[in-house]
Amino acid sequence: MEKQKKQLIGLLAVLIVAVIAFVVISKLPDGEESEDKESYAVTTLDTDAVIKLVYTNESGTISLTKSGSDWICEEDKGVDIDEDTVNNMVSMVASLTSENKLENVTDVSQYGLDNPTLKILISDGSDSYTIFVGDYNETTYTYYLCLESDMSTVYTTQSGTISDFQNNTLTELTAEEETQTDAETAVEETAQTQTTTEAEEE
Repeated sequence: MEKQKKQLIGLLAVLIVAVIAFVVISKLPDGEESEDKESYAVTTLDTDAVIKLVYTNESGTISLTKSGSDWICEEDKGVDIDEDTVNNMVSMVASLTSENKLENVTDVSQYGLDNPTLKILISDGSDSYTIFVGDYNETTYTYYLCLESDMSTVYTTQSGTISDFQNNTLTELTAEEETQTDAETAVEETAQTQTTTEAEEE
């Protein structure tokens, strides 16, 4: 009888500890309940140090080099490039991370990387990366990508990361300029307004 009583007390103590542990865990914030998702580095360049960006999409290849704070298109050096647009594109891929990584991939064709729809080269003059972008996964809403230097490792990325590279042609990269006609029209409108105001005052 005494032995059964001790066993019952022991089981009761274990049960109490388990209940307390459950209550404590259930009250923890989400960030403490589970570890943050691991991220994997794909590229590791300093955005401000990048001096070359080349990308090939369905429309062709655009090669951009940086001189000072200006970006120059190698295909047409006379084009005035919108620096903000290019800098934003650089920021997307210079220091790129991914939440998913598939290693030891032997058949990249299943991810569309044997014939990538988009290629991006980015360089700071010392280090460079060439990124291949393949198929779109409609279940996870992500694109598959890999580095040319290691095609056995496949990553995923959100569509927002590469959308500018897919869509931007040289037209989208060209800075908008106020034409001479627009300037002349603005001057004429100002003069007309001033003349009308003076007439009303008289």
